[in-house]
Formats: sequence, structure tokens, C-alpha cells
Amino acid sequence: MKSVTVSTPGRELTMMILKSRQATNGLFLFFILFPLTFVSLLKANPPLVIPYTPDYGGDYDLFGGENYLTNDDGLMLESLTATHGMSMLKKTQVAMEKLRNLTDPLRLAKLRAPVEMQKELYLTLYWLAEADMAEADVQQVLQEISRRGRDQATPADATMAEVLLYNFHLARHLGIFGFPGLVKLAQALPPVISESDGNDQNRLAFAVSILPPERFPEVAHQLFNYEIFDGALPKAHSPTLAPSQIEFVQKLISRGLLPADALKR
Repeated sequence: MKSVTVSTPGRELTMMILKSRQATNGLFLFFILFPLTFVSLLKANPPLVIPYTPDYGGDYDLFGGENYLTNDDGLMLESLTATHGMSMLKKTQVAMEKLRNLTDPLRLAKLRAPVEMQKELYLTLYWLAEADMAEADVQQVLQEISRRGRDQATPADATMAEVLLYNFHLARHLGIFGFPGLVKLAQALPPVISESDGNDQNRLAFAVSILPPERFPEVAHQLFNYEIFDGALPKAHSPTLAPSQIEFVQKLISRGLLPADALKR
């Protein structure tokens, strides 16, 4: 005998209520479990930290808000993420390869002095900072690069290593190797000196030529002729050399990097 199911209005109403409760329970579980799952994912994969006091510069990002990156942010991001996830040894190797390229005399000879040479110093300081963060000895890195595969560095390369090491220590003293400073250096831009150095006016650390390139063209395309300067920039080069400049000229003459009559110009 076949069973017959009798459908009544009351039975249909009951079934509708049960289905509605099941759907409500499902939504309830979704809204409870999804936030918990999302929070656990955040704990497992924390977001990148954005600087607390970003340097906007009047730029806007795709979402309509002010962007702390500049128009050349691609270069900065490429540089800042170039060694992400690498071992310390690999980071050092990458930094040294970048530094070899940045200090290549053939490459430097093609740059416009002093503007592009100054930018070269910013980039060089960035990669020296990368090597330092990889726990490499910056002095040894510079000595290795200056030898360029030879037993001994040339006078020009040895002088370059000395001046770059001085610039590295000065930059670290000024506190420009923090995140905001590295962002600027990676873009070949002057970084802001940290407030811990008594900088209450947001002074910039500029790359400047030690000797005027127009007066000493022999060193215009040498990195050893550029240094980080944290004071007020002069409006024009003085025709009279400062005592420190005269001492530097004499050192370069003694190393054969300037002619003997260089000071008589």
C-alpha cells in the first residue's frame, strides 16, 4: 500500500518557518565566524607598516587620498624590496653588485656634473645602508669594491673608498638611514635629517661637491669629490677656497689626482 502525504496549510507554514530559521542560523554563523577568521589572518600576516609622519609632497594616490610616495615611487619600491626575503649573504652580494655599478668610472664619466653625480651619492649611500643592514662591514665592502678585482686599489679608487666611508658615518650620525631617509635616498633625493639630531626645521642633507667642478674639472666625475652637507648651502661658489678645501687639494696633488699647480688656478 502506498503512503499518502497530506499537505495542509498549517504544515506548509511550519516548513517555511523551519527553513527560515536554518537560513538565519547560517547567516548568524557567517557573521560570527568570518570576523574571527579575518582577525586570525591579520595576526598571521600583519600588514606593512606605514610611516607615522609621511612626507606627502602634494601627490595623490589612486584612492583619492594623499600619497606619501612621490611620482618616482617605482624606483623606491624596487630598491626597498630588492633584498626582501634574502639571506644576509645574498643581501650583501646584491648590495655590492649595485655599488660596483654605481661607482664604475666609465658610468660616472657619462653623468652630468654636479647634478647627476650628487644623485649618484644618494644612491650609493642607500646601498651602503643595505649592506650595513645585512650586517656587512661597510669599510671592507668599500675596500673590496675599490680594488675592482685587482690586488690593490688605484689612488682614485682608494680615495673614493675613504670619502664614501666618511659620508656613510656622517649620514648615520645625522640619522638619515631610517625609513623616511631610505625612501628619499633610494629615489636619489636629499633626505631629511632626523629630529634626534636637533633638527627642528626639517633640514635636508644635501650632496654637494667638495671642490667646484668648473674650477677642478679633473675631479668633477669622481665620487670622492662629493659629500653630504647638513648646513646652509651657499648661493654660489666662492672664488676663495676654504682651508679644508685647500687641504683636500693638497691631498689629491700628493696622490697624483690633480696637477701640481692646481692651487694656482
